[in-house]
Amino acid sequence: MIFLIYISLGIIASIIAFVSYILILYPIFRFSQMKRKYGDKVKVFFSIGQGILKFYNQDLANKNDSIAFIRNMHEPNLKAIAFNFGTKVGFSFVDPELQKQVLQNPHSYSKVDGPMAITFLFANSIAYATEKEWKRQRLFLGKSFHFEEIKNYFPLIIETCQKTIKKIDQKLIERETINIQILKTCQEITSEVSFKVFFGSNNENLTIITRKDGSSTTISNELVQVLIDSYYLFQTDKVALIKWILLKRKSTSFFLTKGEEQLLNRLKALRQACTAIVSKRKEELTQDRLLAKKNFLDQYIIEMAQNENSGITYDEIIDNFSAIYLAGTDTTSNMAGVALYYLSLYPEIQQQAREEVIKVLSVKLKENKTDQLFSLLAFEDLQNLNLINSILKESLRLMPPAIQSQTKFANQDIKIGEFDVKKGDLVTNHFSYNLSNPEVFPNPDVFNPNRWMAANIHNEMANFTPFSQGPRNCIGQHLAMIEGKCILASLLLQYEILPNPAEKVVRQMRIVYGFQYDNLVYFKKINV
Repeated sequence: MIFLIYISLGIIASIIAFVSYILILYPIFRFSQMKRKYGDKVKVFFSIGQGILKFYNQDLANKNDSIAFIRNMHEPNLKAIAFNFGTKVGFSFVDPELQKQVLQNPHSYSKVDGPMAITFLFANSIAYATEKEWKRQRLFLGKSFHFEEIKNYFPLIIETCQKTIKKIDQKLIERETINIQILKTCQEITSEVSFKVFFGSNNENLTIITRKDGSSTTISNELVQVLIDSYYLFQTDKVALIKWILLKRKSTSFFLTKGEEQLLNRLKALRQACTAIVSKRKEELTQDRLLAKKNFLDQYIIEMAQNENSGITYDEIIDNFSAIYLAGTDTTSNMAGVALYYLSLYPEIQQQAREEVIKVLSVKLKENKTDQLFSLLAFEDLQNLNLINSILKESLRLMPPAIQSQTKFANQDIKIGEFDVKKGDLVTNHFSYNLSNPEVFPNPDVFNPNRWMAANIHNEMANFTPFSQGPRNCIGQHLAMIEGKCILASLLLQYEILPNPAEKVVRQMRIVYGFQYDNLVYFKKINV
């Protein structure tokens, strides 16, 4: 009996020692090595288990900004951040030249598993594809994101903006001003555009049953919500969190918690609904290929029919829809929403932007009726909206939806500049560091679109990477900027944008970096 007790105590002691080593001793040893070797070229952020997430949460609670510590740590010699997350340590590079080295060698890394919804919905997408598979997918998708091809989506963007304006006008009938949820308003536009660009204009009211009470929600809404709930699960279900830290994507293969089971069932239902859309459309195009339109789904199906060796699967189609929809909805709406917030704070810049749109369009109309001008906006007019373009860039600089590149594992020992990265280390780039660097952007906390209007902005552009850089940069960045310009132009022609001083401004890192509270502005109808 005593012997069994000693064995049990020995096992427990061994487990405690092992956990202590991987969570505490090993990170401390590695960070000590880094500081001795690199000195003030590296800054360490260590917290047991939580790692760098602790500092995001800490600054959110204390400073109302998840990345305040990134914004305020600029030092002349700093080139990288050393951090831990779970059992892993890694580097996040802030020096632009080192960032380029990371992004130009994607074959040296493997993607880190995200929460359940990320791996379930994106595993077969271009976002997680390995090198050979990524090249195939990028070549196919790149055709639809070519600048000339994007022209085909322009009428849809205009129509969707006009639909949103009508909804807002209905609310303004009985009152002079209304409080607007700017991110939600912009998201209504970007979500509809993203969904229809992928699945086609006929797929607008598809729903998916997701709740035990029989209530339903749209596929697009469920996609966003299930991603949010997947991250939230780790805050409420510590067993699920520990399983994920130890097992990553395999964590849902063993002893599902109640929360994991519910989330997994929703993800399966979401995939089934998307599969039904793809199957139905494939049947229609099999009967008549002339029905094919310029949307992603039809192009996928035609390619599968014409090329038996295309390698395209239903899973790839659905996962790329998820990836493109999320990127096209949340990031673009955040960019436009942030721009509208800052325009409310700077009425002179707002008026200058409005006048730019009127000037570009009024030559087409004898009377400057702003309620008619937007319908005259042509694709070619967008290149003349220089201030609007600069406003969007400045918004991306101040609040980039993606503050860093996707975190990856090093597949082997590699060298990034003078930094030695060991096999298994985490590697990423913190874009937000340079976007708030006073040496690159003077008065970085000030909203100043004119900084992008200067004749010589080479240094600024070299550090402006909200869409990432290198071969795996954002494939939809041109579409995002076009949508952003249309959203701003449509709303500026119709409404004066006023700040809401009563709303607390909190900048939070969630799926994307953005405002925690959305009631930040008022809209007031412009008298025509």
